[in-house]
Amino acid sequence: MGLLGTLGDIAGGVVGLGASIYGGIEAGKARKKMEQYLNQQDAENKAWYNENALSDYTQRADTQNLMRQLRNTLDRQNQISSDTAVVTGATPEQQAVQKQQSDNVIADTYGNIGSLGQQYKDQVTNQYLSMKNNLANQRIGMMNQSANSYENLMNNGMLGVTDSIKSLMK
Repeated sequence: MGLLGTLGDIAGGVVGLGASIYGGIEAGKARKKMEQYLNQQDAENKAWYNENALSDYTQRADTQNLMRQLRNTLDRQNQISSDTAVVTGATPEQQAVQKQQSDNVIADTYGNIGSLGQQYKDQVTNQYLSMKNNLANQRIGMMNQSANSYENLMNNGMLGVTDSIKSLMK
């Protein structure tokens, strides 16, 4: 084969090794970038969960608006009842019953809001866990791919050494 063939085999091995090293470095950079992105997604998911699942559902704008409208409606009804009571001569007990009924409506509404709030928090928790599992699966995939890459690098390196030894022995 000669010196030129041997130098060619060595040069081929060096180029292959250089390409492997460059590929490994670039793959490492890509994995690091992916890991940073996954960490960012994980932090955003946790922040979203904390904001939504751990907040007081009764303080949400939609709930506050509903309660404001309910109070306004009940205040108008109580005022009409009070005005009607003056004209018809209703007893204070009858007026108290009307106010008690209004208070019961508010209490029932808060109870229903509490139930809806729990359903909302359950939904938020399910979405959070789903996203967390998705991120974990992506990380597992990256780790598996990284392990496979190292195994392939090891196998290719061994093949290169074996091929070099075989060609030098010819």
